[in-house]
Amino acid sequence: MKMLTLLLTLSLGATLHAAGFVQTEFKDSKGTLLRYAILKPAKIKPDTKYPLVVSLHGAGGRGSKKWQGNCAANKVLSQPAMRQKYPCYIIAPTVGRNERWGGAPLAALIELIKSSLKKHPIDPDRIYVTGQSMGGAGTYSAILAEPHLFAAAVPVCGRGQPDQAKKIVHLPIWIFHGEKDRVVPTQHSRDMVEALKKVGGKPIYTEYAGVGHGSWTPAYAEEKLWTWLFAQKKNVDTKKK
Repeated sequence: MKMLTLLLTLSLGATLHAAGFVQTEFKDSKGTLLRYAILKPAKIKPDTKYPLVVSLHGAGGRGSKKWQGNCAANKVLSQPAMRQKYPCYIIAPTVGRNERWGGAPLAALIELIKSSLKKHPIDPDRIYVTGQSMGGAGTYSAILAEPHLFAAAVPVCGRGQPDQAKKIVHLPIWIFHGEKDRVVPTQHSRDMVEALKKVGGKPIYTEYAGVGHGSWTPAYAEEKLWTWLFAQKKNVDTKKK
């Protein structure tokens, strides 16, 4: 079933609220403090492990006090129907006003993910990362930093690193961008897609005609995106030995 109602709601500009998140913080082994919001499955069954979605906000979300609302993916996945259909953990970290998804914040995020595997019933073979704009670039940075930690990635209107494509050629990646994006030029995603294909990757690419920088709205409203994402599982042959 396609999310026609959700797509209509988003296209009309109505506001979806990310409900059920708990705000907390994590200090890594080097002392870096990372603030984040976490959403747990509505019902946790015994002896069941759940997927984890890590969602990264864009530059506009830096320094915000409502961390869970910074990435549009959170607003979609926290809706009751979505929580029932795709029960999962969501970790939505935030960075300061002058920070990006790299360096110390990224290292702290990676450590947080690994720590969460010990703390919560998370399936280590179904860890996903997505982000919009600066968070899209952060999605690339995360999978490049730990290419065998994640099962799939969804960078939305993010700046990639084509020269590093070989490191993530094994990963299922679905890239989104708006044709008219003037903030992060569309060519960045096109170049990343071509670089991945050149080294043998099979990325999925969706480019929205006439859409500017806000391509995360139609991207995260795609029912087929979530069906695809939650079907991804780390391939035994590509796990780090």
